[in-house]
Amino acid sequence: MKQYLQLCQRIVDEGIWIENQRTGKRCLTVIDASLEYRTDRNEFPLITTRKSYWKSAIAEFIGYIRGYDNADDFRKLGTKTWDANANLNQDWLNNPYRKGEDDMGRVYGIQGRSWAKPDGGSIDQLHKVVENLSRGIDDRGEIISFYNPGEFHMGCLRPCMHTHNFSLLGDTLYLTSFQRSCDVPLLLPYNRIAQYEKEEVSDFFFLYQNKDNSIH
Repeated sequence: MKQYLQLCQRIVDEGIWIENQRTGKRCLTVIDASLEYRTDRNEFPLITTRKSYWKSAIAEFIGYIRGYDNADDFRKLGTKTWDANANLNQDWLNNPYRKGEDDMGRVYGIQGRSWAKPDGGSIDQLHKVVENLSRGIDDRGEIISFYNPGEFHMGCLRPCMHTHNFSLLGDTLYLTSFQRSCDVPLLLPYNRIAQYEKEEVSDFFFLYQNKDNSIH
């Protein structure tokens, strides 16, 4: 909570107005911010100065780990977060790769569970990481990435939360997550809950450090 408020104050004090070419909105922006949570100390990144839509955040996370690529599947879990991107994004509506209503394309969960290999087949990144960590293995490459530039044109949105790097030191599991851009007042409280859930996928203690590149 304190870290979040400090970041908000930093944006107000140091931010520079930048116009977003995709949305046409002006954003008060700073570059690079880190938020750290110690789950072994029962720290939970819930913002209490505003309403936090935690049920929707958990539902979206479940959709990601199931590899969903359809907004209707997310709605059935209890979240409408993908309705607009799937059905109101004109560029995506005109995209020949769009398969129909509610289709999101190859974004987030699809990349995490079925990353296409250039020589055919696919890679289940999540399965590999869970299998290794559950056996106490850290091959220095326990990474899940949603950022696939070769398939940006096949999805309705580039990923904001794009890479999650897991590291083992003894019995302690560290998770460092990277986000290319973040709407601090609206989405940061929401995203932190989803990231916390990602930390709880095993029985290890976690130290979570999130590094955001562009913060507004």
